[in-house]
Amino acid sequence: MKLSQYTNIFLFALTASVIALLLPKDVEAQHYKGKTITVVVGLGPSSGGTTLARLIGKHLSQHIDGNPKVVIKNMPGGALLKAHNFVHAKAPEDGTVVYYGPRQPLGELIGMPGMNFKYKDFTVLGGVQVADLVNYARTDVLDGGLKSGADLVKAPSVTFGGISPRTIRVLVSMLQMEMLGVKYRLVPGYRGSGKLRAAVLNGEVQMGNDAAHAYLNRVVPTMVKNGTVTPVWQIPSMDAGGNLVKSPLLPDMPSFSEVYQQVKGSAPSGIEWESIKNLVKFGQTVQHMFFGPTKMNEKAVAEFRKGFLAAMNSDAFKADAKETVKYVPSPADHKRASQVLSANQETPPEVVAYLKDFIAKNSKKK
Repeated sequence: MKLSQYTNIFLFALTASVIALLLPKDVEAQHYKGKTITVVVGLGPSSGGTTLARLIGKHLSQHIDGNPKVVIKNMPGGALLKAHNFVHAKAPEDGTVVYYGPRQPLGELIGMPGMNFKYKDFTVLGGVQVADLVNYARTDVLDGGLKSGADLVKAPSVTFGGISPRTIRVLVSMLQMEMLGVKYRLVPGYRGSGKLRAAVLNGEVQMGNDAAHAYLNRVVPTMVKNGTVTPVWQIPSMDAGGNLVKSPLLPDMPSFSEVYQQVKGSAPSGIEWESIKNLVKFGQTVQHMFFGPTKMNEKAVAEFRKGFLAAMNSDAFKADAKETVKYVPSPADHKRASQVLSANQETPPEVVAYLKDFIAKNSKKK
């Protein structure tokens, strides 16, 4: 064989080796090229969660390799479980259908009917720490006008609107009213904050809650400034040390603990308070999450996780967030999100028993 033939064989082999080394990386980087990612949101189109889904989705498209198109699909119902069950049972493994929004760690804890999955079944892609919650009530709930949260105990009755007593934001508020001695009735079935805001504005219900940024952007301009509603208290989040901390967006609004102290003359305590703290621990920390089906394609998982963090840490996203929702939500990587997702398993047995009983009784009320 001539030298030139050996040379050609060598060059061919070398080229083939280089291609073999480069091809997996190239294929991985282009997994989403030409594809569309459908983000299923378990809330209505007017909800704050949907607003954030659209905002994050816009930047995801720019930061996931292959620049896939990202569309939002609202699927409210079943206290978030309709969307969860859909992604669990019907989402393709190629990563083109994922979930974004709140979750139901309480449902997993107490064995909620219709929960046909475990959260460990999902592929966790990342999480988002959103703003804390604010409870607000119509001023006409009390003769002479509601002035503060402490006055709420004087109201003859309060109709409180929300999704379901099985959702944490509603359950925490109900437990707080129980502790204060507020006479209230839950009106469930509102599929998102937008629907609930409209119900409060129209007098269909007298009290609701919203994320702090939505409260500032939607409730204050339309209902607080004209005297229709009054903020009653905020529901703080919990830091890594287990301390309840008020929202930096609302430093002057009293927390529930402060209102309780004002009404009762002492710090909150007892089984209701322990229940509230546990709910805040696993429900108000990294409140929103992205997750995909159980056996989601590994290349899709890697590219989504990378693109998600790049998108939320980008200057463009931060500027867009300040413009759209007036604050910047914080991202959590999939490891931190997974830790929070399993935090409900640390709940003391006596708290679990109390919550099961409380929810059962309130779910039967008309």
